[in-house]
Amino acid sequence: MRSHKLTRRSEGFSLIELLIVISIIGIMAAVAIPQLNAYLKRGRETAAIESLREIHRSQAQYYSAKGKFSNLNDLVESEMLGRKYGEGKTISGYTYTSSDVSPNTFTIHADRSSDGDGYRDFNVTEKGDIYQIENKTKGSVPRGQGQLVGETESSETQGSPAAPAAK
Repeated sequence: MRSHKLTRRSEGFSLIELLIVISIIGIMAAVAIPQLNAYLKRGRETAAIESLREIHRSQAQYYSAKGKFSNLNDLVESEMLGRKYGEGKTISGYTYTSSDVSPNTFTIHADRSSDGDGYRDFNVTEKGDIYQIENKTKGSVPRGQGQLVGETESSETQGSPAAPAAK
């Protein structure tokens, strides 16, 4: 005679085990995704600062060759700056535009394309100083205003015209 014992198969996962794993993955994603977004914003800001430095170098070359500063389109047409920087082009979440262009001055703005692209907006002037304003909503940094990139928040220059940094 055979004994009929109830045996439980141990193949696969139970519904409870699957729900626990899915819950753990959800909690991990809830923590990781905001951190990833913050890193992406900081990366876009760093790219914008480097782009403004490149534009400043191009302006210096243009000034040496022509004796005056120019707007972004003229820099692109003279092949001193890559085509991607033409007026109004968006690169890595930032839009680059010129203002206050005269033979001896210029301001190039790097403004967020949307509020979610970064925390700060920037500009660079003929002196090579890069100014920033941190705000939840996108906006443009007026010429000579904001905080110099690299200064601490407690600096006296925040929100007012700043003296050029020693180089």
